[in-house]
Amino acid sequence: MKSIYRLKKNCQYNYVYKHAKSVADRNFVMLYCSSNNRQTKVGFSVSKKYGNAVKRNRIRRQLKAVVSAVMPNVVGGYSVVFLPRKPRAYLHSEIVNSVNELFARSGLLQ
Repeated sequence: MKSIYRLKKNCQYNYVYKHAKSVADRNFVMLYCSSNNRQTKVGFSVSKKYGNAVKRNRIRRQLKAVVSAVMPNVVGGYSVVFLPRKPRAYLHSEIVNSVNELFARSGLLQ
């Protein structure tokens, strides 16, 4: 995923947590709010209850790969944070379906 599409600073995450609307399904929660940027920026937050660093980074890598494929179809001007719900391994097809459904329900797809 390109660096211009990423949330990087802690204050960016805190702003999303404070002002966000949320959309959820059984696998993930998507928090989103409008921002001053032209491009939509995405962040991923996986807490320690999901396991050691290897397991957390695996979930994060899978999400990044799916979201980077969807980003050209996303409306600009938003900040988005993805949170996994259950501490388990996700299939690629589950992640693709969940991410597409969450973006569609939030109205961020073009």
